Amino acid sequence: MKTKKRQNESALVCSAQRGDKEALQTLLTRNWAWMKGLVYSIVGLPDQVDDVLQDICVRVIRKIDTLREPERFRPWLAVLARREALKFRQRRAQRPMQLQEEFAELTDDDKARHLHENMEQKELFRQIIEAIRSLPEKYRQVFMLQHSGDLTYGQIAEILDIPVTTVQIRLVRARRMIYNIVSTKDSKNIWGS
Repeated sequence: MKTKKRQNESALVCSAQRGDKEALQTLLTRNWAWMKGLVYSIVGLPDQVDDVLQDICVRVIRKIDTLREPERFRPWLAVLARREALKFRQRRAQRPMQLQEEFAELTDDDKARHLHENMEQKELFRQIIEAIRSLPEKYRQVFMLQHSGDLTYGQIAEILDIPVTTVQIRLVRARRMIYNIVSTKDSKNIWGS
């Protein structure tokens, strides 16, 4: 089944290289979820991910004909996506930082009423996101790829060009690091430290 799927993807790549726009769209659609996770793992700002994905699509359209091995489309796409995300992150770092609003102003009575109910859940969610962002890139990438689509360990290994066992180890370590960061912050909040 895997060989057949790879042959199908290779055929789509060949068609896209000959100018078939539907084949190119199918390739991008099939790989969209993991690309989004990979980009987010590098950029770290959800509102910027779509801009980077748009840049990636433009690059794929321009560069698809340079791919010499159609069966290596996913790793090629992963390298291209990683480069675009890193370029975006570098451009953003060179611009002066603007303040980002974390919370909208509470003017509505309903929001104020529900604020207390959701505060702990929002805080935990914020801590988890913060913990994911603080992971070293190699762990963050594996974590985001695993949680952004239906990718198997083998597919993640192919995308990142690493062994499957490395994917498994990095995923376990990423989860452990996230747990340790969040549980440490939780215990500090409980004890008032």
